[in-house]
Amino acid sequence: MTSPVGGDARERHITGIPISNFTAYGLRNSYGLRLHRTGDRPQRSRRVLVAVAPSRAARTACGHRGVGSIEDVDDSPSDRMDLVRHYFDHAATTPMRDAALTAWETNARRLGNPSAIHGAGREARSVVEEARETVADAWSIPPSTIIWTSGGTESDNLGIIGVARARRRKNPAATQVMVSPIEHHGVLDAAASLTSEGFTVIQMPLTEAGIVNYPATADLMRVHADTLAVVALMAVNNETGIIQPADRLAEVAHTELGVPFHCDAVQAHGLGPALSLQTCTAAFSAHKIGGPLGAGALVIPPDTPIEAISFGAGQESRLRSGTVPVPLVASFAEAVRETTVTESVENQRIDGLAARLESILTSVGAQIIGQNLARVGAIRYALFPGCSGQDLVVLLDARGIHVSTGSACTAGVPQPSHVLLAMGHSQDEANSGLRFSMGWTTTHDDLDALQAALPEVVAIARRR
Repeated sequence: MTSPVGGDARERHITGIPISNFTAYGLRNSYGLRLHRTGDRPQRSRRVLVAVAPSRAARTACGHRGVGSIEDVDDSPSDRMDLVRHYFDHAATTPMRDAALTAWETNARRLGNPSAIHGAGREARSVVEEARETVADAWSIPPSTIIWTSGGTESDNLGIIGVARARRRKNPAATQVMVSPIEHHGVLDAAASLTSEGFTVIQMPLTEAGIVNYPATADLMRVHADTLAVVALMAVNNETGIIQPADRLAEVAHTELGVPFHCDAVQAHGLGPALSLQTCTAAFSAHKIGGPLGAGALVIPPDTPIEAISFGAGQESRLRSGTVPVPLVASFAEAVRETTVTESVENQRIDGLAARLESILTSVGAQIIGQNLARVGAIRYALFPGCSGQDLVVLLDARGIHVSTGSACTAGVPQPSHVLLAMGHSQDEANSGLRFSMGWTTTHDDLDALQAALPEVVAIARRR
């Protein structure tokens, strides 16, 4: 039996029990919350279906009756896993690889702070340094150039803010930061924050196709060479998958102009794009390659001007403070090792899946972004004319298919993609987009499910 929920939240009751006495402990899916009485875990529970879908068509398709409804559900593991999940959001985070998970579990049981000088501390330190050497071998760089961080955003912040401040300290005229308009917010917002310190931000010219204009940007860099504190361009755009000319512009900055260059390489690792880690600082994130959440790295070539932007004991070469999380960096290193070993074969497999994915998307009238440009196989972005991207996310999610409208760092905020807007798309077009990203666990079974569900889902979304 289902009963409606409405009125002021303070007055809502579930079978006579105030809703404030219940606590949500997890998501059934993106539109369902399970509630239990505080301090109680019964085998039967109530579920509130929250109408989060932005259109009536999506709410109707998901079975929503208004603000929400309450119904009895079986609180059992089988009920919580009643839908087979088909995951197309690897660019947001990807499942941990077995070797990475084993490394995490092994070292989570390890005792000792890696900064301590006793035996347990020295053992923990040896794990940290072995992990650094593993990553350095995979990337063909000296271990001393790798700084452990908490992820891509922190690495980007340090690579932009730390370099710009240090560069200006050496050259007071260096007060300009050059970035592309399609960067991750970890770069864009870091650059914008520097304006309060007297820096100005210059944007790279972008083609309508979504790729930075290399000749025009190189010329712009030459014009401003004497006043540039740092230049930043991502290797692969995290929404469109389009490969950017970061390697060529880094070479211009490093070899020709002597200007620091930063590259957000979070979406590039193991996916093929060339990038010389001798010519730029570069940000990486563990959980995008099958490692754990909460770990990342910043590569800093020798002689790069850089200073700390957060303060403490300075555990990582006095540039990054905080106890190094041994389980996380050990796990990260295993993910790097495995990704590097399997890169060639895995990219061929993903390219085959990408070709089929594009066929599925175009069969329902979707317009694929960057179709004639070099892209990584793992990411495809498509516009669905006449549809809301958020509607499509909810409708597909109800069928066990997980996609996104763009970067997970801004997903959930009802605004169009800044990447698509920078490319010249209208707000309506940008709001109609979906990102499909694949990874090491993606198979043709996932594409079978998408192919079966997509025509109906698109038809429902267009009837809003």
